[in-house]
Amino acid sequence: MKKKKYIMAAVIIIPVFIIASLLIGGQQDQFKTSKVKLGNIKKTVEETGTVFSKRVNTFYSDISRRVQTLNVSVGDEVSKGDLILIYENNFDLEIERANKQIEAITASYNESIKGANFQEISNLKLNINTIETNLTFAKNNLEKIKTLYENNAVSQVEYDEAENAVTVLENQLEEANNNYSLLMQGVSSNVKRQYEAQIEEIMIQIQILEKNREQSSIKAEFDGVITELNVHEGSMTQPGVLVVEIQDSSNLGIYLEVLAEDAREILKGMAFNIVENNNIVKSLSVDRIHPKARSKVSDLGVEQKRVRIEADLDESYKLGTEVDVEIVLEEKEDVLLVDKDAIYEKDEKKYVDLVIANDPVEREVTIGIEDGNYVEVLAGLSENDLVIIE
Repeated sequence: MKKKKYIMAAVIIIPVFIIASLLIGGQQDQFKTSKVKLGNIKKTVEETGTVFSKRVNTFYSDISRRVQTLNVSVGDEVSKGDLILIYENNFDLEIERANKQIEAITASYNESIKGANFQEISNLKLNINTIETNLTFAKNNLEKIKTLYENNAVSQVEYDEAENAVTVLENQLEEANNNYSLLMQGVSSNVKRQYEAQIEEIMIQIQILEKNREQSSIKAEFDGVITELNVHEGSMTQPGVLVVEIQDSSNLGIYLEVLAEDAREILKGMAFNIVENNNIVKSLSVDRIHPKARSKVSDLGVEQKRVRIEADLDESYKLGTEVDVEIVLEEKEDVLLVDKDAIYEKDEKKYVDLVIANDPVEREVTIGIEDGNYVEVLAGLSENDLVIIE
């Protein structure tokens, strides 16, 4: 009888154990779990960057002009000072004519200031003395005629003739003295200024012509490559339309445009990494953050505010090349990490479902930075804790 009781007890215990095992096993199969672990994490902003030249020259046409000579094609490398193109013009002829005018004025100027010889000076001096003698005689004669005229001894005509003779000689004397001064002192300062002003005026005209001639051609201002060309030899330019663009292919940078809310966290000097297949292939740093956000339309047609971020590039990349870039906002080592799918929010607090004795227990957590896969845990969990992620 006693043996029979033992058998019945065993029969009862075995099914209970099997049922409990099935229940526990079934409960574990209801969710997927992940362990809390120690590791490294970094918070990043990831965007596609574009290689650009930090030195670009663009030339536009201000008026419609014909291209007389074109020396380049798109993709050609040019050196500083190379002549890119020449517009049709006649400035060389205008400059030549102005130079001829200067030669003529200079010849007249030199003629006016050249020195007189001794014979010329002597002749002028003799002429002055003769006029002075005649003038003295004429004045004395006028005094006599005047006395006679007042006494009605001579006519009005005779008196007028005597007075006129004095006036003529006075004018002759003044002219002779002026000629003598010119020979002795050179040309007067007023005449000098007149000649010099004429020459200066033409020189200004030549400067304007030379400036116009310079603007009638395009030269490379630095070593670079032709990246855009919208004319051909013999074609007419259109006002306001880009004619040619030159970029310095040795002075490069990478730019990307991030959302304005992400840009608030980006600081100059932060790590700016070029990434390929999740590996960093080039480490740079943020060099410039543009101060103004601009509206951009995304591929989905959504208008967004984005800020341009730039980094200097110290090695050769093809202009316009697109690369994957990450900007590291914050990075931590040896911190507790939990799978990001384990975190959920309730009443503005963060929680996980912690597995304790095969049962899920809701646990509030404090989190830090996060990346695409993990979240830093500041409080609420320990290493090797098991949390539910599904």
